[in-house]
Amino acid sequence: MLSKLVRLTLWDKEASNFRELNRISTRKKQVVIITSIIPRIHEEKLSLTATPGTRFYFNNEIDIIQRFQKRNKLLS
Repeated sequence: MLSKLVRLTLWDKEASNFRELNRISTRKKQVVIITSIIPRIHEEKLSLTATPGTRFYFNNEIDIIQRFQKRNKLLS
């Protein structure tokens, strides 16, 4: 499987929300859907920045998350 590391920068409320959602998660491996981000190239690397409209979804019942987990053999 080919993977690429991309930096996601979170500020203020978005950082606090993500930290809280991550804290209450009990799974070792998790899939997170993040919406409303701004892609930028910084020092020739892709960087993603949150916006006030950014939302995080940790719900493993979402169909696209289940398909991703199955495709990448992440289901327990």
